[in-house]
Amino acid sequence: MKNVITIPIIQIGVGNVGRAVLRQILEVRQSFAEQSGCYLQPVCIADSSGVIFNSDGISEDTIHSVMRARARGERIISLPGARQTKSLNEIIIPGSVIVDVTASGEMLKLLRAAYEQGCRIVLANKKPVAAPWSEAYWLFENSDVRYEATVGAGLPIILTLRQLRETGDRILAVEGCMSGTLGFICAELERGVPYSEAIRDAKSLGYTEPDPRDDLSGQDVARKALILARTAGWPLEPDAIQVESLFPDSLASLDVDDFMDAIPRLDSVYGSENQEAQAKGNVLRYIARVNPTGGKVGLVAVPRDSAWGALRGSANYIAFTTSRYDAIPLAISGPGAGAEVTAAGVLGDILGLQNYYEQKEKNEHPDHEVRRDLGGFYRSN
Repeated sequence: MKNVITIPIIQIGVGNVGRAVLRQILEVRQSFAEQSGCYLQPVCIADSSGVIFNSDGISEDTIHSVMRARARGERIISLPGARQTKSLNEIIIPGSVIVDVTASGEMLKLLRAAYEQGCRIVLANKKPVAAPWSEAYWLFENSDVRYEATVGAGLPIILTLRQLRETGDRILAVEGCMSGTLGFICAELERGVPYSEAIRDAKSLGYTEPDPRDDLSGQDVARKALILARTAGWPLEPDAIQVESLFPDSLASLDVDDFMDAIPRLDSVYGSENQEAQAKGNVLRYIARVNPTGGKVGLVAVPRDSAWGALRGSANYIAFTTSRYDAIPLAISGPGAGAEVTAAGVLGDILGLQNYYEQKEKNEHPDHEVRRDLGGFYRSN
């Protein structure tokens, strides 16, 4: 076996994706260690209530206990050995990898503090990278940050976009179906299912957030479009993306149950729009389009026999128009939602960070043996 490098993991968030990340770490870390010499070791697991922390590594039994408790809806603070923190800054270990699998808009300060203390960052949380540019710019400007899972779950969308730029291509436009939830709803409308029934089915299947308006507002797709724009080299602000919501403002202030009771009044609206599209040989898809000056996300009627029209279920489809891929855009398609594939994207980023730094160290110091402890590289002759 190769010399094993321990990668300490501080994970914030233990929802569906967070639990999948922990589960996959436990399932594959031994084989990862044998194949790559990297052993993934959670040292801290946190939610908004508290933390489980052990600088020497959290035991597998404790990790399983955390996952079971969170699956039951219990908070970490209720578990033996958990403690509260006045600030999540208290859990930062220099040299560790911070994994943000929350949906919180309050993580930027913690992430910046961790970065400044020598941590590396992996994000599935879109909100930090979609914050105002003056706050988020540094996430796009250094090699200590990876955020593949913020768009397209485990699909290599960010990776492809970065490689296009690194090889000298110029990105002209990006467009795509980036929401598995809205893709499902559009496919149900195509089958003649009423709008309200499609939303109820999506909610019962777990495709939507607990409040379906979080998906139907289009804001999640707008964040993804903004992240792709910024990765393409266009430092756009959030308000540069126009967003079409799939419900009127009059339903925005209702509680979830009242909203679900009210949505049948929208059946005729989207039923008519769907029928009009189909009469012309088209289908409805929720599409994001962005270029260097801005973008728009919303319902678009597309040909039934197009790549967009062929999408089913939670599939995503992203197309890059570039100087080299002009006549025929470069396209990526596949499952763009789901805890397991999103977690796989997170794991890929963790290992990608480690591989990058090991290669960098070897290139800079070819005559030294490299070993690592808690994220810090040490060289010995």
